[in-house]
Amino acid sequence: MRAVTAILGGLKDVIFGRLTLFAIANLIVAGTITVFAARAALGYVLPLIPDLEGWLGYASMAGSFVAGVVVVVLALALSPAISMIVGGVIFDLAAERVEKKIGAPKARVVPIQEGIRNGALIALPALALNLIVIPLYFIPVINALVFYGLNGFLMGREYATITAARHMSYKDAVALRRRHGLDVFFVGLACSLVPFLAPLVGASAMTRLVQSLR
Repeated sequence: MRAVTAILGGLKDVIFGRLTLFAIANLIVAGTITVFAARAALGYVLPLIPDLEGWLGYASMAGSFVAGVVVVVLALALSPAISMIVGGVIFDLAAERVEKKIGAPKARVVPIQEGIRNGALIALPALALNLIVIPLYFIPVINALVFYGLNGFLMGREYATITAARHMSYKDAVALRRRHGLDVFFVGLACSLVPFLAPLVGASAMTRLVQSLR
């Protein structure tokens, strides 16, 4: 129940609340980077496929189609990591706004460089693991389970730790996250369903969740 309440509060803040402008900015920047990366990859891969005639032309067309599918899947796999890198920069600013809204105790000031580092710490494991499991993304049903389950776990784990560490030591933040792993996972799972808005939903929902757990 605590996780559901936190998620609903996070979605409200992002859709028509204090974090709407942050969410729009994150969506535009992360989405643009993902699209340009996919187009660049297609522009590199497609010229490598020879333009053949006759029955070999069908093989060439099939090769182009497969290459396009692979690039799209790769872009989808990278989208959570790209969004987390972009969103990590403003994660603490968003969390601070939510803390003021819900009357949470004042947190320590997080320098911009630490925000960038936090974004990288969240994004790099997500990037690496999504690249490792890419073959599974071509299997129907399995792909959705792996994508949302993996990114939900990663987002919940890191967002909870970073949010809690604003008010306590890193060691205590990790301990809090582990004690309430199921709630943390549900919030992370909700974030994985909206990858381009995940950092802002995560900042709001995790702030609400951590304060309720404290």
